[in-house]
Amino acid sequence: MSRLIALILGLIGVVIAFTINLLYSSLHVLGRVAGITADSTHFFWGLFVVLIALVGSILAMFIPIAGAVLLLIAGIAFFFIAGWWALLASPFLLVAAVLAYNASRAK
Repeated sequence: MSRLIALILGLIGVVIAFTINLLYSSLHVLGRVAGITADSTHFFWGLFVVLIALVGSILAMFIPIAGAVLLLIAGIAFFFIAGWWALLASPFLLVAAVLAYNASRAK
């Protein structure tokens, strides 16, 4: 049961993280057009972190320890991509990682 909850929370976190990454990157692109910022590569790194979270969420059902590690990495790495905005998505990923880890320990 906790594997399924980890999968659901992970997927919710992935959707929120992707939305934040898309909005954060779009605002930075608009800022670059206006001459405010020069960083334009964080969208691809953010997308990479979101894909890691997606794979971790799916793996949480079948190989919970691997899913937990990937979700933990993605939850922490998203802070480096989106800054404090990651507080909206990372808790879902981190709770899913804890649930997946607990599911692996329950066997």
